[in-house]
Amino acid sequence: MVSSKTQKIADACDKITIFSLYATAFFFPISKAIIEISSTLAIVSFLAKKILKRESLPRTPLTLSILAYLSICFFSIFFSANFHISARIFAGKTVQDVLFFFVLIDALSSERRIRNFLYILFLSAALLGVDGIYQYFTHKDFLRHRPAIFVKRIYATFPTPNDFGCYLIAVIPFSVTAFFTKFRLKAARFLLAALFFLLFTCLVMTVSRGAWYAFTASALFLGLWVYPIGLFFLFLALFVAVTQPFYPELIKSRLSNFFAGFDASALGDPGSIERKMFWTAGWKMFMQRPLIGLGLGTFMSKFKQFMDESYHYGPSYAHNCYLQMLAELGIFGLAAFLTVLGLFFYSGIREITRIQEKPFCWYILMASLAAVLGYSVQMAVDTTFYSLDLGILFWVLLGVGAAAMNQLKSGTAALR
Repeated sequence: MVSSKTQKIADACDKITIFSLYATAFFFPISKAIIEISSTLAIVSFLAKKILKRESLPRTPLTLSILAYLSICFFSIFFSANFHISARIFAGKTVQDVLFFFVLIDALSSERRIRNFLYILFLSAALLGVDGIYQYFTHKDFLRHRPAIFVKRIYATFPTPNDFGCYLIAVIPFSVTAFFTKFRLKAARFLLAALFFLLFTCLVMTVSRGAWYAFTASALFLGLWVYPIGLFFLFLALFVAVTQPFYPELIKSRLSNFFAGFDASALGDPGSIERKMFWTAGWKMFMQRPLIGLGLGTFMSKFKQFMDESYHYGPSYAHNCYLQMLAELGIFGLAAFLTVLGLFFYSGIREITRIQEKPFCWYILMASLAAVLGYSVQMAVDTTFYSLDLGILFWVLLGVGAAAMNQLKSGTAALR
């Protein structure tokens, strides 16, 4: 038992944590500095509450696999080709991201809190969508005032269109499934429909093949479980196919080559050619130390040693997060990460098939599964997992899904 004074302090820590999460949800696409501050504050207040109440980490089917992945990242420091880089990445990013996952599960402890978190996320996404449309016509971003680097593609507050696309495919599934839940506000469904079409339009105008593949995977997954969603996405695909001739030339070209993948010989664009060079370099890194890798965070520091001599630019990520994980952490590291993903899908699908009725958290869990699936697809062709904001987004999607799972389990238990 804890004293009343200790309980009050713990309750205050809990309030700080949840409001820090709300701030993170809103400023996620706007300011990396605020993300860093708010997420750190959430973690510190979460840990303070746990220490005061002498509680352990929240229970989740993913806990052991996540701790195994974290352990491999930690031990890679001591076998790393660059000890200082690996130690800095582990302490400054890996641990922070994993702790944030547990913060989400603990703080999103009720349906009301999950709703509030998503409403704030939707508000921020709507603002970003408007910014994206504004950028398309003016070539300016009114939130961050980023320079017009990609004139024919939109990227809003993000550095690249691919990053913006990753954010969109993470939010869109929640806007789709939330449409089927109950609301007090009669106009809520209309607003959600408007939000979906705004974000989908932005997704098309990013002209990001990786994000388009990710969205396709998410849409197919949702359509398998919710018949009206599947029917809607079918009509949407037909609409895009019919109206393709009226799109800007770049979008038409990318849609025509959609199933060509990233085959440089078929597409002939510099991005595809560069990716093949990066993947070749990443494979060479992996083959040098296949079991334990070169060390967490060392890919870019070793880039030049394995890159083709014809490449005259600076270091880059692998543009395939799984390959980069192989190069840095070896087979054991990638296996641990894939186990986290596998257990999330196994536990989530088992939960949604177990429940006959479909409460709010059922749809949120469904959206989390679809969003993580889409994110996992884009990881194979982009750098998403290794950026500050999009890296933590992965753990946010897992955390919201795990929190929804806990709510479904507790709700079922309460009925017994």
